[in-house]
Amino acid sequence: MQTSSITSKGQVTIPANIRKSLHLTAGQKVKISCENNIITITPVENDISAVFGLLKATKTVSLAQMEEAIAEAACDN
Repeated sequence: MQTSSITSKGQVTIPANIRKSLHLTAGQKVKISCENNIITITPVENDISAVFGLLKATKTVSLAQMEEAIAEAACDN
C-alpha cells in the first residue's frame, strides 16, 4: 500500500505505478466514489461525444457545392 498527502486545495497525487497500471494520462477524467469509508477511483472511458466541437471547420461549403463535387467524382469513376 502506498500513501499520498492531500494538498490545501484537496488534491491527491495518484502514484506513478498506479497511474501506469490503469493507463491514466494527464487530463483524463476519473470517477471517484466513496462507500463504507473506502474511496474508489475508476478511469472514465473515452466517449466520442466528449470531443464534439473540438475541431472547427476552416472552410465551409454549400450543399450545392457538395453535390457538385460528388457529381464530379462520380463522373471520374
